[in-house]
Amino acid sequence: MNIALRLDLRTMMLTMACINLLFAAMLALVSLHSGRVKGARQWAVGMVLLGAGYSGAGLLVDTPPPAAMVIMAMGIGLGLGMMFNGIEAFKDQPCSYRLTLALAVGMGVQTFWFLVVRNDVQGRITANWLVHSLVNLACARALFVRVAQPLRTAYWLAGASFLALGSATLARVLAALFAPANTVYLFAPGKISPGVFMVASLAQMALAFGLILMINYRLASDLRQLASTDSLTGVLNRGSIEKELSRQVALAKRSGAALALMMIDVDHFKRINDSHGHPAGDEVLRQLAALLRSLVRQGDAVGRYGGEEFCIVLPNTSAPAAALLAERLLQRYADLRVAWGATVLNGTVSIGIADSATSGHAVAPLIAAADRALYQAKAAGRNRMVLHTADEPALAEAQPRMQWN
Repeated sequence: MNIALRLDLRTMMLTMACINLLFAAMLALVSLHSGRVKGARQWAVGMVLLGAGYSGAGLLVDTPPPAAMVIMAMGIGLGLGMMFNGIEAFKDQPCSYRLTLALAVGMGVQTFWFLVVRNDVQGRITANWLVHSLVNLACARALFVRVAQPLRTAYWLAGASFLALGSATLARVLAALFAPANTVYLFAPGKISPGVFMVASLAQMALAFGLILMINYRLASDLRQLASTDSLTGVLNRGSIEKELSRQVALAKRSGAALALMMIDVDHFKRINDSHGHPAGDEVLRQLAALLRSLVRQGDAVGRYGGEEFCIVLPNTSAPAAALLAERLLQRYADLRVAWGATVLNGTVSIGIADSATSGHAVAPLIAAADRALYQAKAAGRNRMVLHTADEPALAEAQPRMQWN
């Protein structure tokens, strides 16, 4: 027995509405627990608006009031715009809500024009579904970008879903545009292609899964970052900087490249805490961390080793080359002014430097050598750097600078 699948557009839109509303509820729940991840709220609102618009279209009578059709079209325009806004927010880009408003107004105006002024069903279908197609294709374009795995998989799944939806709605536009005007109906009583219906339905479900995966991977990435960074300064914590040093030591050992380690300690840091309180000391550490990040190269690693002590891992760098960076750091930090209430704090740092040429390609000896050099710098009067040599640390004097006010 041969059974033909017959679907009218009303049934298709009601099904799409149910899918949208179901996944809107899922995204709303995800957004409540997604912390700082942006975009989920916009997607949830967008899917609610799209679901309400589609369900309204599916439940309306054959001759609906013009006002209802205009409101429905504007809701769908808002929903499409919010979907695009969610992508912008997720990518930490400024959301263009003017575009969302323009889509809503544009769809409302063209629906009113083709419904009341011209009474052109073919024009209305072509114009409204063309907007659907263009927005979905724009969303796909925004997601087909180079990002690190596993986020790229989620990006491209959502992007492929938007592309499929854009293609399906474009097929609807072309079918309405090239069909004889007297055969085009808003809710056609005849067949809707089962292939188009399946593509649209599956794409809608895949889209929701793709968006949820994007949020999930971003949360996992944020958790990894929180576990690897120092909560006060934002640089790597001790465990992470030691892990990065181990990785760079192994790379340097295989390639024979130089590797330097710089240990930095704030001079007389206890005076800051005793005189101005621990919050002032915390601000000093944050300012120092920001300065370190601004001075290093892209491949270097900055970490807080403990207390007021920081370290920098410098791949492909010898101790003399690291000394040039240390000289810049000494000067820049001495010139730094940290505003704290009515007080302006300024001070100095001491720096110890070791490299693989004198300490070998092993983590513990490299850290111990840089620590000994740092101790020598502080013992010699602070506000200076010391380069560790194969025999003993070589003192590199710096001009005396003012201590903490």
